[in-house]
Amino acid sequence: MSLNISSNPASRIFLADLAQTEAATTTATEQLSSGYQVTQASDDPDQISELLQLEANLQSNNQITTNLSNVKAQVDTGESALNSAVQLVQQAISLGTEGANTTTTAAQQQTLAQQIQDIQSQLVGIANTNVNGTYIFSGDNATAPSYQLDPTSSTGVDRLFVTQATQQIEDASGNTYSIGETAQTIFDNRNADDSVAANNVFSAVNSLQVALAGNDTAGVTTALASLQTASSYLDQQQAFYGTVQDQVAASTTAAQNQNTSLTAEIGSIRDVNFAQAATELTNGQTSETAALEAEAKLPTTSLFDYLA
Repeated sequence: MSLNISSNPASRIFLADLAQTEAATTTATEQLSSGYQVTQASDDPDQISELLQLEANLQSNNQITTNLSNVKAQVDTGESALNSAVQLVQQAISLGTEGANTTTTAAQQQTLAQQIQDIQSQLVGIANTNVNGTYIFSGDNATAPSYQLDPTSSTGVDRLFVTQATQQIEDASGNTYSIGETAQTIFDNRNADDSVAANNVFSAVNSLQVALAGNDTAGVTTALASLQTASSYLDQQQAFYGTVQDQVAASTTAAQNQNTSLTAEIGSIRDVNFAQAATELTNGQTSETAALEAEAKLPTTSLFDYLA
């Protein structure tokens, strides 16, 4: 009958220490393989809750960054489109000034009227600017154009529907701000009773076209005054988009910085220290080998040895 090693206290201690060493070696191996020191709650119960919250924050911030990137394309296009509109209105003022000259012939005024009509058509095209299927000046009804050219209308255009621009963007701090205006606000501003406002761009351009076509020099002068008012108003609308551009750029930078910070925090909890893990693996393997070699050299004694 041989002695049972499990009944030997020293042997039990040896086996417990060996199991602990093997577990540490296995952990170090897994960490070096995955690059993570925390992959499940049992790895570090005290920090797993914080890690999960940080990862949720990072996911939310990544979505904010994506949203800002998508909005940037619309805002940049909007600002560029309004820059073109401002230039077109300035061109109309130049043509109108030429038409107001008493030396301009009726035939020349007809030619100028046609050029103004072309400008009106281009302004309608700008009002219906489309970015990846989104009509950026159609407000909450962004799947359809909101204006069409109509020379028989009192404003030279037809408003296809009334809408509002309620879309806002959120930044990394949770603040929100408006990112656009409607074509009605920009080009077809109205009074509370829906009558044409004094700064209505479409109406001012149309009144100039009508006056030139009718060889009405006095009417051209009046239309030019309206167009100057509309031009100043249009400058304000372009400035709004310039401000939004700056806001989106600042928000994007802040979100990217927040991503960097969150990623670093997550890494400090989750990512493995490769040098430390490698040292622990080497030490564990060395200790395990030494312990097994030492155990192998221990004398094996049985009851028969004592009876011999």
